Amino acid sequence: MNAKIRHCAIWSDGCERSARFYETVFGMRFFTAQGVAERDPTNRSRGQLSDGIIGLALNPRPPGYRSGLDHFGLQLQDLDRVTARIKQDYPDTIFTKGLEGVAFAGMRITDPVGTHIDIAQERGANLRGGYRNEGWEQPRHLHHVAIRAKKPAVLAEFYRNVFELTEVKDLSGEGEICLTDGKSHLLIRPCENYSYRSMTEGIDHIGFKVEDLDAVKNDLDDLGKSFPESAPRKIFAGRNGATLQRDIDSCSLGQYAIADPEGVLIDLTT
Repeated sequence: MNAKIRHCAIWSDGCERSARFYETVFGMRFFTAQGVAERDPTNRSRGQLSDGIIGLALNPRPPGYRSGLDHFGLQLQDLDRVTARIKQDYPDTIFTKGLEGVAFAGMRITDPVGTHIDIAQERGANLRGGYRNEGWEQPRHLHHVAIRAKKPAVLAEFYRNVFELTEVKDLSGEGEICLTDGKSHLLIRPCENYSYRSMTEGIDHIGFKVEDLDAVKNDLDDLGKSFPESAPRKIFAGRNGATLQRDIDSCSLGQYAIADPEGVLIDLTT
C-alpha cells in the first residue's frame, strides 16, 4: 500500500499538560523534537510523542489559530507519483512547501473538504527522529483519524484514488466510510444539521485502540487526582454537552469517548 498514516498535530495552549495526558493515559513516548525543543531537549514546548507508529505533534498555539486537532500526515512510498496524480486528477488542490522547520512533511496539501494533510517521502531526507524508523508496538495506540464531509463518498474516492487506501466494509455504515492503510484507519463521517461541529467539514476527532476500557478509565481518574491540569475535559457539559456527547457516541469505531485537556475528542475502542 502506497500510504501510511504516520502523523497528527494539535495546537495547544498547554503543551506540558497535554504531553502528560498522552504519556500517562496512552503510554506515548517523546520521540522527536523540533524548533525550540530541538535546541533544548528539556524544553517540551514544541515536541512530538509517538505510539510507535504515529507521531503526535503538540505545538504551541499562535495568535489567530484555534486550539485542538489541526491536521494529519501520510508517509508515501513514492511522493512524486502521488503529487503527479493529484495535479492531474485534482488540479484545484492547494500545495504548500517551506516546511523545513517541521519533523514530518515534505509538503502540505488540502483534501477536497479542506483538511490539511502533511505528506512525506518514506525515509525522506527531511524526516527527523522517530519518523526515520518503523518504531515499536504497544497495546494502546492511535486507531483512527475521523474527517467530516458533506459527501463522504466523494471524499473517500479521493483517498482511494490518490493514496490507495482501501475500504473496510465491515467497519463502514450509517453513512460513514472506513478506509485503511493496513493498520490505521481513516473514517469519513457525514455532516449533520444538528450542531455547529456536525455541520463543519474537515478533521473531526481521533481514536485510540486500548487493551481494557476500565483500565484506561482508572488511569484517567488517577491522572485527574495527581495532575488536575492534565485531566480530561468533560464532554457532557454546558448547553451543548448532550448534543456533543450524542455526536461523538454515534461514531461507528468508538466504544467510549473522552476529551483531552485541550478539548480534542478521542474515541476509545478495544
